[in-house]
Amino acid sequence: MTKKSQAEFLKWMPYVLDALREHGGSATPREVYDTVARLANVPDDVRYAKLNSGGFRYTTNIAFARQYLLWEGYLASPKHGLWMLTPAGQNKILSLDEAGRIFRKWADYYAARRQVASSTEPAETPPTEAEPAPASYKEEILSRLQSNPPEEFERFCADLLRHLGMEEVEVTGGRGDKGIDGEGYLRVGPLVSTKVAFQCKRYSGAVAAKEVREFQGAIGSRAEKGIFFTTGYFTDGARGAARDTTSKPIELIDGDRLVELLEQHEFGLRETKTYEVDYTFMSNYGANAKARKAGNT
Repeated sequence: MTKKSQAEFLKWMPYVLDALREHGGSATPREVYDTVARLANVPDDVRYAKLNSGGFRYTTNIAFARQYLLWEGYLASPKHGLWMLTPAGQNKILSLDEAGRIFRKWADYYAARRQVASSTEPAETPPTEAEPAPASYKEEILSRLQSNPPEEFERFCADLLRHLGMEEVEVTGGRGDKGIDGEGYLRVGPLVSTKVAFQCKRYSGAVAAKEVREFQGAIGSRAEKGIFFTTGYFTDGARGAARDTTSKPIELIDGDRLVELLEQHEFGLRETKTYEVDYTFMSNYGANAKARKAGNT
């Protein structure tokens, strides 16, 4: 079986279009991941299966599906962190057969580009499946946080909350913390502030519903709401427990969301600008280009 027939992300392409339609035509990547998982009934063991690099196979494949839809003209990405349907994509009901044809079209396109480029130069290759890749800064910072002692992750989260504007932040974790690692006050207007408790779990795996409910119980009358940080992820049951209207509201910050916050507020991450070689353009210069010109004279 060829890699083309093994492309895992093909099955997600129709769901990406459906998810964006459900959100009115545009959404963040996280919203698309969550909506596709719901529409396709993706179980937690599939959704959170990891690659050797530490990233999640599911979200990697959704990102690949989005890239092919972008090339085909069904999606646009007007700014970082926003996926949007184009007029062509708004009413497009995509079948798996059509998804396969889109994949083959763009795979052949890039194969032709590789033939143009020099055989001694790196070639641009479209993704075919979620293969292991070098660890990105996202996996690196989560791995670093997971390797720190628990109290250091608590201190990191407290400093992040201060950076985001929370006041009187205090780390209360340790033995006898009864499930609350810290507290602070979040100003919600010029005259009103609300007390928030937070919990920090430096997991690589899942946070279950039981742990969210225990955190809700620990908050009691100590705070109006809670924030639950983890470097791992929350099960569907945990997300359901956090939305339970009979308990204290809990904001869930999993590893992906945590990295998004670090990116947006440049806390522990620095934005850098880099360049890559345009190998197709540069193939106009060199020994092969000279030979082609000689053949055309």
